[in-house]
Amino acid sequence: MKQRLAKNIIDLLMTAALPVMMAYSLAGETLHECIGTAMLALFIAHHILNRKATASMFRGKQTPVRILGTVVNLLLFAVMVCLPISGIVLSKHLYTWLPTDRLSAIARTVHLLLSYWGFVLMSFHLGLHADLWLNRLKKREVAFILLTIALTLIASFGVYAFVANRLYEYMFLQTQFVFFDFDKPLILTFAEYLSIIVLFAWIGYWLKSLFKRLKKIDRVAKVQISKRRET
Repeated sequence: MKQRLAKNIIDLLMTAALPVMMAYSLAGETLHECIGTAMLALFIAHHILNRKATASMFRGKQTPVRILGTVVNLLLFAVMVCLPISGIVLSKHLYTWLPTDRLSAIARTVHLLLSYWGFVLMSFHLGLHADLWLNRLKKREVAFILLTIALTLIASFGVYAFVANRLYEYMFLQTQFVFFDFDKPLILTFAEYLSIIVLFAWIGYWLKSLFKRLKKIDRVAKVQISKRRET
């Protein structure tokens, strides 16, 4: 029970930190580096608490859902290892004592690219595990429908925020200079990034649900075929 609570708290803290990390120029570079360091610590703690799941990643039958989760986890792990390294190289406040000046040009490109891919992958990863909470509400039909409508509306706004903030350009290095609207209220910027988190988490949740439904349909079809053969 305590371990599950610790996992939930760590996941909540990492999710809450994401919008602040993405709006680094508005929140401040010092805060960005502090939260980035905290994110690294939370990432390590997350993997320690989930070490059993990590150890069994390649064991057993590899269903489409498991393959999807494994691919996302491996990509996210690689991103979360490289991100803090490139961030430390670029540090202007916490890690200036390290001799990393020669690597700053490469690190800047790597950090820009991986920041946005990491943001999307972490949001998608969150959605792959959202059924652990959402499925509990299915018994309360009205509450589940209302929550589904609310999340769909937020995800729809997330589509607009994703395009308006040009995240697709940064993900594919179409530009190496991130634009921030300093006239926009900070709370609105955070709300936009939160809606993008919901967007990709919602995609992850429904994609996993689709795979599960297809598996169920396939299982039912096999049972029906087997019965026909017996008769």
